[in-house]
Amino acid sequence: MKKRVLLAVALCLMAIALTFGQTPKRGGVLRMTPAKQGVLVQNFNPFSPAALESTIGCFYETLIYFNMVDGSANPWLAENWAWSKDLKTIAFTIRSDLKYNDGSAMTVDDVLYSALLGKENKALDLSGLWSEGLQTVTASGKTVSFTFAEVNVTTLEKFGSLVVVPKSVWSKVDPLTWTGNLSPVSTGPFMLEAGSFNEQSYKLVKNPYYWQKGKDGKALPYIDGIQYVTTTNEQVGFKLMAGEYDWAGYALPNIEDYVKADPENNKYWFPEGNLVFLYMNNLKAPFDNVNVRKAIAAAISQRDITRKMSPSPAPATMSAVKSTFGEIAKDAMTKYDIKRDVAKAKKTLEAEGYKLNSKGIYEKAGAELSFKLYVPTGWTDWVGAAETVAGQLKEIGVEAIITQAAWPDPYQFALEKGDWDFAINFISVGSTPHTQFTRWVHSSRYAPLGEKALTFSNMRYKNESIDKALDAYRSEPSPVVQKQFMATVVEQFMKDTPCVPLFFNPTWFIYTTRNFTGFPSPADPYAWPIVNGMQKTPILLRLQKR
Repeated sequence: MKKRVLLAVALCLMAIALTFGQTPKRGGVLRMTPAKQGVLVQNFNPFSPAALESTIGCFYETLIYFNMVDGSANPWLAENWAWSKDLKTIAFTIRSDLKYNDGSAMTVDDVLYSALLGKENKALDLSGLWSEGLQTVTASGKTVSFTFAEVNVTTLEKFGSLVVVPKSVWSKVDPLTWTGNLSPVSTGPFMLEAGSFNEQSYKLVKNPYYWQKGKDGKALPYIDGIQYVTTTNEQVGFKLMAGEYDWAGYALPNIEDYVKADPENNKYWFPEGNLVFLYMNNLKAPFDNVNVRKAIAAAISQRDITRKMSPSPAPATMSAVKSTFGEIAKDAMTKYDIKRDVAKAKKTLEAEGYKLNSKGIYEKAGAELSFKLYVPTGWTDWVGAAETVAGQLKEIGVEAIITQAAWPDPYQFALEKGDWDFAINFISVGSTPHTQFTRWVHSSRYAPLGEKALTFSNMRYKNESIDKALDAYRSEPSPVVQKQFMATVVEQFMKDTPCVPLFFNPTWFIYTTRNFTGFPSPADPYAWPIVNGMQKTPILLRLQKR
């Protein structure tokens, strides 16, 4: 097989190896609030939608860790991997000497069993591999091989969601319905402290058999454990100010008050999440005219929109990609970026034959540039953003009438059928720009007006050059060449201006360094700070006592 193996020594545990000081300080219990509010129900079944946030990442682990910040794949339970020459088979080498927290060995057979669960029942296919054309899974020695029907190297990302469970436990129960998994047998860095679970709190302690080592040569994690304590949106601000939490994944409107209370230690970082944008229906006049779309874009100041929001999210650029992927958009931004320019916007509309009427609205052939701007009912942050957008559009002679509609019916259903003009909506960006743009603009998801478009593909836009670049990416394992394909995608997208990116929904991350150091930050964005899944695990393994 043609090896494309990562240098395990250099890359494995890359976030964890970077610790502060020569000798890491151990000890302490991290106080963390889960996203789930109210009464806690003990459920650590990784296949259950009701599983608690600690289930994956603290107890159960995956073959690889796929970093949502930079889109990189990193070794985890698998120490390396390789694609076959035809790029249809990927083989993972499983680490030796892996143990579960009861001291029993984790084997290749467990990986094989875990992978095949998804074949037998789609509800157990957490990774989505079987939906991506996975045909067979085989094991030989320390290697587990996955063969697909077609070439698609982007499936590597999905192995970051392939949870490994012990066959000896799970083969005796129904994984879909089992609620007896109260003290998980798992490989992760933590285990449940016996007798600690109640409706408001529970405690995790270190797994004595954990396989990763710290800078001091001893088993990770550095911290002694995690105390999960539930709260509510109303209470979290008071509890943070009182110093009751080290890490909270909540929105806090007056976040600067929290920082001012202890500027040295109280911190927050709201990295870019899903992209919110101004949809234009590209199949309906006048938005089928690229120059009208560009005039609309020239009316918008993303920064002015976000300044009026609290907490303030990260403004988007016309490239629509997160700042961590800005390299692929560099040339396109130079050529096709659109900044707020009211005079230019008006000039563009007038060049298309529009004239201002007595109401201050541009019109042509009796048709005014006046449209309903749809936004989900009660989504106050989006409604506020829509009001700012409407005000900016008014300055260029375009009327946007804010119209709130219930989600999902009729709001989302109308978008899917194309029965709209203007709308505020979002795209789940995924972990790479390829995932984002495939979901958003690949023609395989396109539908004409009146027919249902697939989720996130409602603006009725397609481009053959974008399709070709996205498709070519799927059969190109070289990250360098992949970036070139994505640069083409972004350039074509910006050239056509099918929508106006506004801002990224924040990923809520509030923390204090009073008791622990090693949290990710804007200056050191080594991991995505969410409480769910594997994304939190490198953070928990890097934290050490102050």
